[in-house]
Amino acid sequence: MRLALIACCLGLPHLASAEDPKQVVYAEVLGKAGEYGLGYEHSIAPRLSLGVAGSYALIRDQQLVTIAPYIHIRIASRNEHSLFAEVGAAFVHSHVPSPVANWGGMTDDGGGGFLSLGYQHTTQRFVMRATASAMVGEGGLGPALGLTIGVRP
Repeated sequence: MRLALIACCLGLPHLASAEDPKQVVYAEVLGKAGEYGLGYEHSIAPRLSLGVAGSYALIRDQQLVTIAPYIHIRIASRNEHSLFAEVGAAFVHSHVPSPVANWGGMTDDGGGGFLSLGYQHTTQRFVMRATASAMVGEGGLGPALGLTIGVRP
C-alpha cells in the first residue's frame, strides 16, 4: 500500500501536460487526506472535476496511509473567485509495528466519507483553496478545516 502511494505521488507530475490547463497538482494542509497531502485533479466538465489526494504520516510509531478520491463541483464563480463543494471517500491503512519479539504489531484498515464547502482563488498558473469539511467514519462525525495550494502545469 505504501509503495502504491509513493508511486502514485511520484507519477503525478508526469500525468499533467502543459497543453491541458484543466489539471491541477496540489499540496494541502489539514485537508481530505489528513494532516498533509498531495493531490491531483482533472476537469471533466466546465464545473466538474475528479480528483484524488493521498498522504503518509508517521505519528509516534503508528504509520498512516490515506487515499481520498473525490468529486469537485464548482457551485458559483466570478472572475478568479469561486465557491465549490467536494464529496468523496477516505480510505486509511494504519500499522503499528511491534516493539517486542513474538508479536507482529497491529494493522487496521478503515474508511469514511467527507463533504466539503470551500472558497477558491485562481490565477493563470496557481490555485489556492480554503475548505470547511464534515468527515464521517468509524470514529464518528467530525469537522475539519483545510488549506490547499496548487499549480496548473
